[in-house]
Amino acid sequence: MNSDYMNDEMEIDLIELLKDIIKNIKFIITITLVCGVVVFGVSQFILPKSYTSSTDISIVPAGTSLDYTSYLTGSKVLNVSNKIDFEMSALVESIEVTRDSNNTYNYNIKATTINPKLSYRIVKNVVNEFKKSMISELNLSSVTTMNEPQINTTPVSPNVKKNTLIGTFIGLVISVGIVVLRFLFDKHLRNTEEAEMFLGVDVLAEIPLKK
Repeated sequence: MNSDYMNDEMEIDLIELLKDIIKNIKFIITITLVCGVVVFGVSQFILPKSYTSSTDISIVPAGTSLDYTSYLTGSKVLNVSNKIDFEMSALVESIEVTRDSNNTYNYNIKATTINPKLSYRIVKNVVNEFKKSMISELNLSSVTTMNEPQINTTPVSPNVKKNTLIGTFIGLVISVGIVVLRFLFDKHLRNTEEAEMFLGVDVLAEIPLKK
């Protein structure tokens, strides 16, 4: 065996590799599409869907303004879990309150569950309970609902489009990776140049595989 060939075979022949990838293009396309379709099916029909409902309220204090985020998610307000037949621990996890950085009087209240009607009821009842139990306690001038929560039947997760694109990309990477690995571990002599390098002699003639 020619020692030069041993050194040269350590270098990847990019042109031959590209030819091998093109030769296996059907395999690559098939694996890529299969992965995309499988991920689409799982995301669309198997994974549980989540739905959100939200509202914006304006809290105007009679005196000094405070951050009321902790009050909106506090035990007094979240006692509405009994009214909507929802466990307190699950309610705490499902609700999110965000204070507007541009207008500190404004708060966004959002609930995310696997049921669009339940998400709506959580937001609606949290706002009502806050108005009922906290206005006098916190010395508030007013609590105004800026926009009413809605029942949103379009799920926010899983993101079917995003997941499908990711699955398709993974399929492409896997299929190309398989082709590259097969190429790297293929010890066959692919052409006369490789035969000459391997044997250390010139090739005098070639016998075609097909007439």
